[in-house]
Parts: sequence; C-alpha cells; structure tokens
Amino acid sequence: MPQPVGSQPLGGGEPDPEVAAHIRATAGHLLRHGGEILEAVGRQIAQETPESLDDPVMAEKIAASTRDNVGRWLHANELHPGRPVTTELTPENLDVARDLVRRGVDDRFLVWGYWRAQTLLWREWMAVALTAVPCPPGLLADSLDRSARSMTRFVERTLNAVQRRIDEERRQLVGGVPARRLETVTLLLEGAPIPEDRASARLGCDLRQRHLALVLWQPRGGAGQGDLEAAADRVAELLGARPPLAVPSGLSVLWAWIGVPETPDPPVLREALRQTLPDGAHRPFVAVGGPAPGAGGFRLGHQQALTTQRLVGRLARPPLLTAYEEVQVVALALQDEEQARQFVADTLGPLASAAPELAETLRVYLQAESHAGRTAELLYTHRNTVRGRVARAERLLPRPLAGRVPSVGLALELLRWLEPA
Repeated sequence: MPQPVGSQPLGGGEPDPEVAAHIRATAGHLLRHGGEILEAVGRQIAQETPESLDDPVMAEKIAASTRDNVGRWLHANELHPGRPVTTELTPENLDVARDLVRRGVDDRFLVWGYWRAQTLLWREWMAVALTAVPCPPGLLADSLDRSARSMTRFVERTLNAVQRRIDEERRQLVGGVPARRLETVTLLLEGAPIPEDRASARLGCDLRQRHLALVLWQPRGGAGQGDLEAAADRVAELLGARPPLAVPSGLSVLWAWIGVPETPDPPVLREALRQTLPDGAHRPFVAVGGPAPGAGGFRLGHQQALTTQRLVGRLARPPLLTAYEEVQVVALALQDEEQARQFVADTLGPLASAAPELAETLRVYLQAESHAGRTAELLYTHRNTVRGRVARAERLLPRPLAGRVPSVGLALELLRWLEPA
C-alpha cells in the first residue's frame, strides 16, 4: 500500500520550470476563479449518491468532504507544482467514512465517489490548462501528464487512508448490543419478516405499542451523538414516556422511537423544546413521524420522519421541530416537483415572484381564517400592515381570491418549500 511521501517529485525528476509555472498558474486560476466549480463538484457528487444516502445532512457532508479534497489538491499544486500531495484526513473525510459504515453502505460507493470527483475536476483542469493559461506546446503534454499522475496518486492515497479508518470503525461496531440493535432496526425498516416478539426482545422495547418516530440532526455537524441523544431523552420526558430506542445514523444524525399512548400536539411539544433545549448554533432539529403500533407502524413512522427531514432541509430557517402531519400535504404535492412548480405559477401568477413578505402575509392570513388581528400577532406586526399587504397580494393574483382559498393556500404553502434553502 503506497505511503505519503510529502513533496517529493513524481517519477521523471523535477519538472521543467515552465511546466511547473503552468501547473502553478492552472491551480491558481481554479482557486481564484473556481469557487463555483468547487461548489458544483461537491453538489454533483452529493446528488449522485445512492438512494440510501438521500438525506440533507449526509448530502452536505459528502459535498463538504469533496470540496475539501479538491481544494487541498489545488492549493498543494499551487505551492509545489508537479509533486504528490500529502494525505491528511480531515474531519469531513472521517465523518463520511464513519457514516458509510454505520449505515451499512457498501464501500464501493465511497470508491466511486472519489473517482467521480477526480473525473469532474480533471475536466475543469483540462479546460483551464488548454485555454486560460499559456504554455509552450512542446511542454503542454508533460504538464498534463504530471498533473494527472499527481491527482491520481492523491485519490489513491486518500482512499487507502480512509479505507483503513473504515476497517477500524467496522471492527469497533462488530458484535455487542449496539450491533444487534442496529441489525434488528435495519431488518424492521426493510420489512423483513422478523417476529415482533423476537424483535422486541432484541431492541428492549415492546413493538406492539405505538411508537413515535423521530429523526434528530444538526445540519452542520455541530451536535454530537451525546447532544442528539439528550434531545431525544428530553422529548420522551416531555411526553411522560420511557427513554427512547435510539440508533445513530452517522455522527450527527440520530434515529429514535418513543413509546406513546397517544399522538402529542406538535405546537405544545415545539414550545416545550424551545424552552428546554439550549440555544446556539448546535441546537438539533427534530422531525417527527406519526405514531402507530407494530412493526409496520415502526417502519411507517420512520419513513414519515425521514420525509419530513428532507422537506425541512429545503428551508433556510427551519423550525426546531416539524411533525409529518404538518407537512403531509406538501410532501404529497412535491412528489412531482415540476407539476408543483407549474401549479404555483398558474395559481399565484406575479405574486410568486413578488416581495416575499406579501406571499407570507397572505399565507398566514388564510391560515388564520382571514383574521387580520390574529395574523398581526403571528407575524409580530400591525394589523394595518397586514391589511395593506393582503390587499397588494390579492391584486397580484391572476384571478380573484374568492372561491379559490384552498388552491391559493396550497400554492402559498408550496412556494415556501420550493424556494432554495
């Protein structure tokens, strides 16, 4: 297995000074003018990950890890053109590797991601090296060859180092109660015909009762598993229930199930959490699926919580807690996003692209049953301001609001979720 060699030159001796200058200029050009390229490569890799990784926290981790790797290779080649880049695993690299193991994802997806990122980066490198940075024709082939070998070796060595960490993580997870619990939860979520009494014994909870499914996460990875477990415990305490069944899904995502006798009221639970959880950037978010009994309810509630989490990931300022029942209609409507966007455009007309406070005021106004005073309280503004905004919003609608309140209300709700986070 190859080992990092610092800044020793690749085979073929020291690069010609003009070759080194060309590599340095190409890397510098991409660093100075390629910020959007780093973002685009990261997003592309995240979007192409398998369905099992389809959640906003994991997508951001994959994108961040990719941006970090690409940026480090470019910086190194600006400083030491034509030399191999020392492998230094970052927290972003390790987070993705650990999450892959804990989700039971095949290692080949990790390998595919690194080589796919190399392909995308090489495409951008070639475009700049051939058109934006001058190089004597006789030396261009040597410059591209050294760049390609440096990039390939960096990917190989990073993958080797990550694979060693994955092996260590896997050895730590094999055997013991956490492994058996994770295996049982995975079987239940996949719909395997495992007897409920056997699954209950392995999980330490009675599957025959109703379970409230939760997904807790911190988008930027600030909260650790201890913080997330403490938040899940707090939810259970607020409900007067026993401590939850909790299963880590990566380093900053927690899946949990709480046995409850009845469905809790989301606004009450949200306010209680707001008062009891600590403020700050590391406060976790909570998505809640509907409670239902049995293995089927265990699985359905979790799927609803995941759907809610993905929707909340669209918002720039997500609420602390979101229940599936609050977004169920939106989730159904967004199954065909293209049709949803067309519905919003047809129903709202110019209002869809007007000042955001107009659409938001009309949305809250319709939810408050056209009560200006209640709307003013919810938006922390004056009722005259509400009336003025509602009047302006109605004038922008392509057809009168009368008789179309349900359609306009749904379109306004969808508009919130269709806007980019």
